[in-house]
Order: sequence, then structure tokens, then C-alpha cells
Amino acid sequence: MIKKKLLYIFIITAVLVGPIMYWLNSLWGVSILKLANIELLKYIMTHDKFLSTATAINSALYIIALVKIFTMKERHKDNTNEQVKTTKNEEVGPSFLNNTSQSEISKWENLYGSNNTPVNQNTPKQEDVQPLQSQSEISPSAPVQQERQNEEVQISVQPKNNAEQPRPVSENIVNMPESVTARDVYKNMINDIILDNGYTNMGAQVIANTDVDFVSIAESDTLILGLISTETGEIIANEISNSSDDAPSWFTNEHKFTSPVWEIKNVANIVQNMINEVLPEDNGIVIKPIVVLPSATVSNFEDIHSKWEEIGVDVVRFMNHSELPNLTDVLPDKKGTEVLESYKNFVDTLMKYFKQKARKIPAKKVG
Repeated sequence: MIKKKLLYIFIITAVLVGPIMYWLNSLWGVSILKLANIELLKYIMTHDKFLSTATAINSALYIIALVKIFTMKERHKDNTNEQVKTTKNEEVGPSFLNNTSQSEISKWENLYGSNNTPVNQNTPKQEDVQPLQSQSEISPSAPVQQERQNEEVQISVQPKNNAEQPRPVSENIVNMPESVTARDVYKNMINDIILDNGYTNMGAQVIANTDVDFVSIAESDTLILGLISTETGEIIANEISNSSDDAPSWFTNEHKFTSPVWEIKNVANIVQNMINEVLPEDNGIVIKPIVVLPSATVSNFEDIHSKWEEIGVDVVRFMNHSELPNLTDVLPDKKGTEVLESYKNFVDTLMKYFKQKARKIPAKKVG
């Protein structure tokens, strides 16, 4: 029955839990190792109504199925025990007496007969204290039955002792991050996609007092600089400023904010100038600035995308179905290539320089 129980549990787990895990991994990039991150799961459930509804239904069905499996198991076990006890009693009694010779019976009578055990009428009856202790009433099958009863008592007591043993406190402690933001979730998922396309991630960096969400390199001549805007809803993009000193602004229904296209382009220009100062002008390094909009759509995309091409910044979508191009469509394909170690060391030194320089002035938050 244990094998059947495990088989039933495996089947319902595959049917009810498997699709949920597949959805989390394929759409949200959540592996089994990340399931302990409660904050991450809460964020995903609040933003994916279909997943939260399916998880609630499947969880209820899963619990009901487990209860039915365990209940069926216990009932079957009780019936089996009763049948085994009945069979043993039948085998121990009649079979023993039928197959025993007269000499063997006389030996049992000499050991357990009433003549060898005088009974005192003034003493209390032992039947009230310990059943089956009066030797005159003990049958040849009594030792076997008593031994079986002792074994049943030991078996029934042993799980109780195991259940009372407390688990170490250290096993019940789970290290959880203090908070997980939408930006953190998008960073992790985008980093995985960039890795799959042959890039090496340098992590988030501070360049020109601006928080750049991801910096990635490939081979010896490609440098990706990316910003993630966590704005939601519809956006009206604007890349024309009132003066050269003012940055252009984007607008939502609730507020306006500095254009991330202008910010990442400004960062790319500063990095390009620094590279040209350190390396020869024909160094061949290509800097590709990208702005990612995971949860927003651009209302005036048809009017503004030509301006983005002129500026040299790609504005892409991620996990949505807006008119923007997909992130993977604008990334140069670097699958099967390796990053030159000297190039990686150079970019790492460059990022450390910008980070150290940015300590004097607080970095700006984007999106």
C-alpha cells in the first residue's frame, strides 16, 4: 500500500502542481530553488491573476486528494490488521491442538496444570489485576498470543516517541530578503535572458550618478547599458526639451518623469568618451543603450519611434504585448561566443571608476 500511496501522490502532484511550476518557470523565470522567496511569490501572484486563481484551485484539489489518499490508506490498514489477527488466532488454536501428540499435551499439563498451582481463596483474584495470569486458565497458545500482544504494544508506542522528538531550531529558520521590488524581479529575469544570448552580466552599476539596471558585455567589442522603467499603464513619450539644460519628460495619467531614453543616452555618451580617452579611437567597442518597459505601453509609439532611432536608443517591451519590439529582437546574437578576459577586466575597471566617482553625489533613480 505504501507504493500505491506514493504512486497516487506522484500522479496528483504531476497533474496539479506540475502546471503551476511550469508556468512560474517559463513565464516568470522562477526555479524550484526560488520557491522559498515568499515576497517574490506574493509579487507574482498579485500581478498574474490567472496564475493566482489556478494556484488556489489546484491547491484545494491537491489537499482534498491527499486527505482521500491517507483516509483510504488508514481504513485499508485497519481492515488488513483485523484479518491478520483473525487468521493468526485460527491458525494458533486449532492447528496447534490437532497436530500435537498426547505426550506433548501431557508436558504442557505438567507445566501449566492446576495441580501445580494451588489457589488461595483468601487472596484477591488476579484476573482483576492482570488478565491471563491464572495458570489454570492458560492454554498452550497463550505464550504465542502474549508475545504477539507485546510486539503490537512496542510497535504502537515507537512512533509516538519519534513524534515527540523536537526538530532542531536551525532547521526551521529560512533566510528571507527584507523586501523584493518589481525592479529586482525584472533584473533577475532580464539577466537570465541576456545570459542565454551569450552575454556576461556585470550587474547593476552607477554611471554618471545614474542607476543603470544592467550592464552586459560580449566577445571583445559589445557593451549593453540598460534601464528598466517600472511605470505602468499608458505613457506619452517626449524627447524634445525646452532648452539644452532641461531634460525631456515622459507623461502618464498621474505624473511626469525624466525621459529614460535621454538618461541612458547621456550615460552611453559619457562611457564612450571615457573609452576613447583610454583606448585608441578605432577601438571598435560598440555601446548599445536600451530602455525596457515591462508594464507600460507607449501611446504615441508611431510618432516617437523614429526619434528614438535618431537618438540611437532601443526602447523595448518585456513580458507584454505592446507595439514595442521585444528585448531579444534588438540584442545582437552572441550565442556560442566567449568574452575576452582582458576586455572583461577593462570594463570591470571602468565600472569601478564610475562607481567611485559617483560616491560624492547621490545617484538618480530611474522610472
